[in-house]
Amino acid sequence: MSFNHIVVQNILRDKWTYVSYFLSSMFSIIIFFLFTVIVFHPGLAIIDPHSSLGLALMLASLLVYLFSFIYIAYSIMAFLKKKTKTLGIFMITGASMKQIRTLVFRENILIGAMAIITAIILGLVIAPLFLMGAKVVLKAETFGMYMPIKAIVLTIGLFLVLFVVISKIMTRFINKEASIQLLKSDAVIEKSIKPHYLLLFISIIISATLAYLLKIDHEIIYSFGVLYYTAFFVSILSTIYLVISQGMRFLLKIFERSPAYMRKTNMLLASNLNAKMKSHANILFLITVLLSGVFLSTSILFSSYYNVEKDSEANFPYSFQYIATPKADPSMVEADIENIEKQLSTLDSEKYFIEFKSNEDTRLGYMSVSDYNLLKNQRVRLNDNEFIAVAGQRKISPITNTVEDHYLKNFKLASVDERNFLPSGFRKTYFIVPDHLYNSIDYPVYKAYLFELENWTAHTELAKKIIGDMPHIYEERYVTSKIELYDSEMLTKSIMFFIGSMLSLIFLSAAMSILYFYLQTTLLQEKEKYSGIRKLGLSKKELFTVVSKELAILIFVPFTIATTMLFATLLAMRKMISTSFFQVSMVSSLCFFALFFVSFIFIRKSYFKRLLSN
Repeated sequence: MSFNHIVVQNILRDKWTYVSYFLSSMFSIIIFFLFTVIVFHPGLAIIDPHSSLGLALMLASLLVYLFSFIYIAYSIMAFLKKKTKTLGIFMITGASMKQIRTLVFRENILIGAMAIITAIILGLVIAPLFLMGAKVVLKAETFGMYMPIKAIVLTIGLFLVLFVVISKIMTRFINKEASIQLLKSDAVIEKSIKPHYLLLFISIIISATLAYLLKIDHEIIYSFGVLYYTAFFVSILSTIYLVISQGMRFLLKIFERSPAYMRKTNMLLASNLNAKMKSHANILFLITVLLSGVFLSTSILFSSYYNVEKDSEANFPYSFQYIATPKADPSMVEADIENIEKQLSTLDSEKYFIEFKSNEDTRLGYMSVSDYNLLKNQRVRLNDNEFIAVAGQRKISPITNTVEDHYLKNFKLASVDERNFLPSGFRKTYFIVPDHLYNSIDYPVYKAYLFELENWTAHTELAKKIIGDMPHIYEERYVTSKIELYDSEMLTKSIMFFIGSMLSLIFLSAAMSILYFYLQTTLLQEKEKYSGIRKLGLSKKELFTVVSKELAILIFVPFTIATTMLFATLLAMRKMISTSFFQVSMVSSLCFFALFFVSFIFIRKSYFKRLLSN
């Protein structure tokens, strides 16, 4: 029998262990392959690779690959843990460590190669359907199937390197003494978690302080830069782990002293949780971190995608804004407006004409209350000594201190309007003043022609034509459109949403795979334990109840913690985000809950069946 024959036979005899490792690896490769099919699609060739969008796509590809690296490394470690007993048998029969490492290395490379080939074949089969979905999300006109040679070559090359590197590294972790000891004892008794309530308290205080700094003092954050974010990330991870491990220990102690402890199978459940407290805490921590990443990124990216129309309108309030400066040629302005009116003649549109004066040194604008009422479609009245301050830039409060203003130093502030009514950033602030004061102000006059269309999001081609016909001329004319902004932002946000969805899908599958591997690696030990307990009189129904409760803890506790963290973050950021953010997060959380509930039903049935099998 050759060495390679032993490798193949070893795989075939323990196929279920290898199948789980093969499936998790294949899933990661499929995600990466489908992602690269999109990245190299001819329809995205218009994206400049040096633009922020091009860099985002490249960075996302690296993130998917990096996470695949970590995820497959974890899968190999879990796989090796389950194989430890088998490796111990090989060692006792005389195999050297070099032979053992060669055996494991070849097994990994063989499974890796099979996973790569299968993933690419399956990827090619489902790619047309995937591209159709991407076409809807990215709103791409032409996004058909093509032969993804670059994606195939890149996937094969990168994942072959990945499997070789990881296999070489991981085989160094095979421990001869531990394998033989496990074979002899057939069980490993876990160390219990020690109480660290003071450490938990300190960790919570540090995390809360760093989070509070993020909200109130940006100067300190800027001064520390990357160091601050690293400390914040580490403190959050530490706090999550301590909350889970110490919370689990604390709650179990309380439960053991309560009357419920002696009811039905509760004592057996508590005993089981106590015996595996440390490994349970580690799994709960890993799944919680992954789910938190999924929930937060999904909510942020989908909300951003969902709010493109509203954000575009907040930056450029009208479908078209044509602003002529005091230096503009009147004949050019007249021709431009005629051109716009001609192109809008067949559409349902409204036109507004207003003017404002500007202090060129301070970039402050002054507008009559009559023009302000025209734009706002309202009837605001001002006393002779009052003014209104209106924002000139989105999300920046208008200037209200007019002590040094030549015209308004003795005026009273009547009200503040936080919503800008002209293109964001064109002027810092607009002061709305009585008509008679406006007429006396001696600053250059700007003329603004504003056009609003019904169903404006449907006129992207028209916006491109108008903006293309009359580009900006410095210090003469400025033409902007919320339609054009919406179109460009929608493409960016769609791609970011797509990237986020891919990463979330990988994170979610990793969370489920970690749980699956954990149950697989402890299955043999659990079968022997429950077999012994059943001999004492435990019925199948009682065993099912204990298993169901334990699985529910492993699945729904991370879900609950991650959801709580998501809504705590949203609550802390409520002034910076729109209400739709909460709605989107609520809907996505309910969808994830439904997905987890179905997964729980499926895993419980499958696990219980295997637990009772011979």
